[in-house]
Amino acid sequence: MKAFKQLAGQTALYGLPSILGRLLNFLLVPLHTAAMTQQQFGVVTDLYVWVAVCIVLLTYGMETAFFYHGADPERTDGVFRTALGSLIISTLLFYGLFEWNIHSVGSALRYEGHLGYLRCMVWILCLDVLAALPFARLRLSDKAAHFAAIKFALIGTNILLNLLLFDAVPGLEGMNNFLPVAFQQDPVAYVLAANLCASGVMTLLLLPQWRLLFRRWNWERGQWISMMSYGLPLMLAGLAGIANELADRQFIKYLLPEHQAMADLGVYGAVYKLSILLLLFVQAYRYAAEPFFFRMNTSGNGKEMNARVLLYYTVFLGGLFIALNAALPWAQHFIDEKFWIGLSAAPVLFAANYVLGLNAHLSIWYKLENKTWYAGVVTGTGLLVTVALNLWLIPRMGWMGAAWATLCAYSAMASLNAVLGTSKAKIPYDWPRLAGYFTSAIALGAAAWWWQLQHGMSALIFVLPYLLIILIFERKNWQKWSTPTQ
Repeated sequence: MKAFKQLAGQTALYGLPSILGRLLNFLLVPLHTAAMTQQQFGVVTDLYVWVAVCIVLLTYGMETAFFYHGADPERTDGVFRTALGSLIISTLLFYGLFEWNIHSVGSALRYEGHLGYLRCMVWILCLDVLAALPFARLRLSDKAAHFAAIKFALIGTNILLNLLLFDAVPGLEGMNNFLPVAFQQDPVAYVLAANLCASGVMTLLLLPQWRLLFRRWNWERGQWISMMSYGLPLMLAGLAGIANELADRQFIKYLLPEHQAMADLGVYGAVYKLSILLLLFVQAYRYAAEPFFFRMNTSGNGKEMNARVLLYYTVFLGGLFIALNAALPWAQHFIDEKFWIGLSAAPVLFAANYVLGLNAHLSIWYKLENKTWYAGVVTGTGLLVTVALNLWLIPRMGWMGAAWATLCAYSAMASLNAVLGTSKAKIPYDWPRLAGYFTSAIALGAAAWWWQLQHGMSALIFVLPYLLIILIFERKNWQKWSTPTQ
């Protein structure tokens, strides 16, 4: 029980800056959707898809490899120097290749007239990649408060600059001289410029973590090869995984008529943002869970703890899923009314992100067992489902087809990870209870969605039956696990 409380506490600490900060960031959505056309918001959505894809490519599994190889305190510093040096070299090579081919990249992505967008996007990307290992070192060292402070600074700077650019000085003269990538009354450029400045602040605050590299950089070739052999399968799986998460946006962009595509992408991207609570909790959990389970992996009850954590993680995510469906009449006002046309996709996307959250836990098994090549099997399966269903459904159903394809792909990955985790890692998941809680959450979430659709009012009362179910079936188990002997 002590370990369970430790994970919950670390999730709260790592989640605090993400949840509070990103919720504050979410308050910018009304500002952005009011100031932008559907096409402009589609551009922002599209650019950040590519940022997410390239971060996976350019970190090539080094974060998780650092957790695995650096878990021994005596080896942490050497592993960190080797990993960070590798990322610096590869990031510089990537940036050089980008600048050499910027016109070709702009043509391929349909931004021939806006190369400044791409250049700013790549600057943001490079800073975020170089921050990955310093943040990972803070996580492995249990410095959650330090981690949180830097994340708050990043998010706070971004919010303040957005408010400044969109609201306080919308007609500022000489903007081209102040922000080279921006020009007057271009909301897309404002979003990118604010993010770039915030990433710069983050980089400055992380400089103390670089002292080890500056003080003594010794390249451990054998260590690097070992880390690459561990991390590259995760990178390939990560690319397939991020494709599963974000390919729907690109299929919308390229499968729909060009005059319609960016507007539909903007609508879909705005509605997707309503999943913020689920996504933020999953992100916070990921930050805490990986280093926690790597440390627990050496204990005798690590697999039992894994199963217990999944049970309560499923319960909590289910409650968020019901609440999101129930509160949609209120939540829809966080996006401008011109984007409400896509609200029919919201419950499907909520369900998809619920399943994605479960998959985040179910996929830990192959990292702990050092069988990372299974990541490619799982995410490759999901990618096949994503591609096939998007190609089939988007031309027929538009963004609604993308939402259903996303749900099916995540379900395929979670199911495969569940089977493999049980059979290969022998994790004793309590499938009857897990299935019962998951089914209850989906049914009550659907009922809440139907209620608010029919009556035009919040249906948060549907959370109460779910809480009652949990109370009835889990009270004794919670009391048992809370005893000192546990």
